[in-house]
Amino acid sequence: MRQGLDLTLRQELRINAQLLQTMETLSLSTDELREKIKKEAETNPALLVHERAASYDRFAKEYTRKTDRSESFSDSDSDDEHQNWIEGMIGEKETLQQHLLGELGCMEIPEGVRAAAETLITSLDRNGFFPSDPSLLVKPSEKQFVPEAVKIIQKMEPEGVGARDWRDSLIIQAEARGMKGDELNLFRKMVYEELDNIRLGKTEQSAKALKTDTGEIEALFSFLKTLTPFPGRKYDSGYDEYIIPELSIKKEDGVLRMRVNRDCLPSVEIDPAYKELAEEYKKDRSESGRKAEKFIKEKINAASSLINQIDMRASTLERTGAVLMEKQKDFFLKGPLYLKGLTMQEAAAEVGVHEATISRIASSKYIDTDFGIYPIRALFSSTVNSDDGQGYSRNAVKEMIRNIIAENTGGKPLSDQKISDILAERGIKTARRTVSKYRHELDIDSSFGRTK
Repeated sequence: MRQGLDLTLRQELRINAQLLQTMETLSLSTDELREKIKKEAETNPALLVHERAASYDRFAKEYTRKTDRSESFSDSDSDDEHQNWIEGMIGEKETLQQHLLGELGCMEIPEGVRAAAETLITSLDRNGFFPSDPSLLVKPSEKQFVPEAVKIIQKMEPEGVGARDWRDSLIIQAEARGMKGDELNLFRKMVYEELDNIRLGKTEQSAKALKTDTGEIEALFSFLKTLTPFPGRKYDSGYDEYIIPELSIKKEDGVLRMRVNRDCLPSVEIDPAYKELAEEYKKDRSESGRKAEKFIKEKINAASSLINQIDMRASTLERTGAVLMEKQKDFFLKGPLYLKGLTMQEAAAEVGVHEATISRIASSKYIDTDFGIYPIRALFSSTVNSDDGQGYSRNAVKEMIRNIIAENTGGKPLSDQKISDILAERGIKTARRTVSKYRHELDIDSSFGRTK
């Protein structure tokens, strides 16, 4: 009998590198995608990049975040009085908490879990991490909901928030991108035990310590470099950022028309000269010729992959826009008060993709409408039922609350209960505590006299 023979049967899921890159590209804002294209062009001679006839600078100047805070996108019937329900979104950078609370508002989850998640989100630090044990950050009545609330936060964009520290964040990001089983366990051990050695170039030593081969360690370390250790810092307000709407849905001659803003990104193609060069080197069977052919093929494949990623992003964005135009028709025709409840899961079913794909395509992208520029994510919201069966979105109900407060000219502030009663008279049943929560999300203090 032979000794030392160890047979092990393992089932593993290997993450396709191109799939990872496609997922990342879906999430990128216009500015981030331009930067990605620029960096690729700097290192890939097979990639040709052409600016569109319409200058990016023109869009940047037109849609800069430094828009005057006094600007609002108003209903045509009351331009001076009707403030947009996301007033300030264009005027200042969205915080991490604002982004996550908005994302939470689009989810259909139990109220207890929602309350715990809201408390935990407001406790996150600038990195997107919990400053201490999550169970210590909530009210006693919310403790039972903490495990589920933490799971929900960790599935939000940006990937990696809701972690204990940067190592934990990297593991969460790896899981979000599909890593699991033995591969995830190996990645976890590498992150917690061997990163310092790998950074010092001691790959063989790390492979031996982790009982695997150097190729596996190098592949996992390359994957790690695509992650970010501090995901929340994306929402720091220390720099200017431009808003370039990639979709436009507006009324023209009484009909809604959708346009995709292709001019905000450069056109990208493979250099025909490089294709010809590849054909020439196919005939050269010398060692130098084979190396040149291999190099050229790698660059052409990389350029082709980037072009496919950009095309898939544009196609998914356009199909998502078409669903929004159909499902939120009243919003585009009449304004924010007519925004209906629409979940990302429902939109994903219409588009024919996974819910996570819709979440990524809605991240950091904007849509131009007759009522102003909106984050695409703001057009998704859970439903608040009404007596007429219409089903208003949470954001539409918040806009109604804003209007009720603005229309109160009696001098005496309206209580949350009174606002709840007024909504009930309009067929919308909303509890007092829900009104209080919406008022806080609108940044209107208890005196209803000023924003916070």
